Amino acid sequence: MYGTIARVITQPAKVGEIQALAHRMETAPGQLARYVFQADADPGELWLVGVFASKEAYWANARSPEQHARYTDLRNLMTADPEWHDGAIIDAMTVGSNGVVVRRIYDELINQENKAVIDETFAPDIVIHDPFMGTVPGVDAYRQLLGMFDAAFPHHRVTVEAIMEQGDLVCVLHTHTATHTGPFMGAAPTGRTIVVNGLELYRMRDGKIVEFWRKDDDVSLLVQLGILPAPSAA
Repeated sequence: MYGTIARVITQPAKVGEIQALAHRMETAPGQLARYVFQADADPGELWLVGVFASKEAYWANARSPEQHARYTDLRNLMTADPEWHDGAIIDAMTVGSNGVVVRRIYDELINQENKAVIDETFAPDIVIHDPFMGTVPGVDAYRQLLGMFDAAFPHHRVTVEAIMEQGDLVCVLHTHTATHTGPFMGAAPTGRTIVVNGLELYRMRDGKIVEFWRKDDDVSLLVQLGILPAPSAA
């Protein structure tokens, strides 16, 4: 694999325009990935990363009229010429594109509380399978499910331990950590901090989640809240 890393300086107010431009860009022949990093220390400092299958594919794209037009649009949003760093990729760990979409649920939707991610990742006619809700269709059912947990456990967080892909399926092993400060399943807030492990399965189609199974350890959750009795020792 081969690619480039470019340091770009822009005005913070123009970062959104650069994001929109990146979203409009079509994938070039031989291109495997594209990333835009924003520096924590300076929101106007961006690092653009392009990954290609080979050095030949990279340079064919770099010399193409289409890439020249894309660069011209991008350069108009910068305050100076970018610093290019081309080279071979000598080590990499990648997750399939479906896994990247699903990972956003945990990193952005839950941990960053960015609700816009729902419409960006879920199909409108998604089917939800949940032990509490049953099988229900539609993205609003997912909003209702997430809202139930948000109300009972505000600002809950999740750690992803593993993501596994097979065909159109993505499975995520994860752990939720939350504090019970709102009503849940008829139980008044307890103030308890709970830790719940889980597996969740997603079916993907055309880059969107079309089916979702929640298999979190709900028995452990209800025991920790005192809704169910703790199992007795054998």
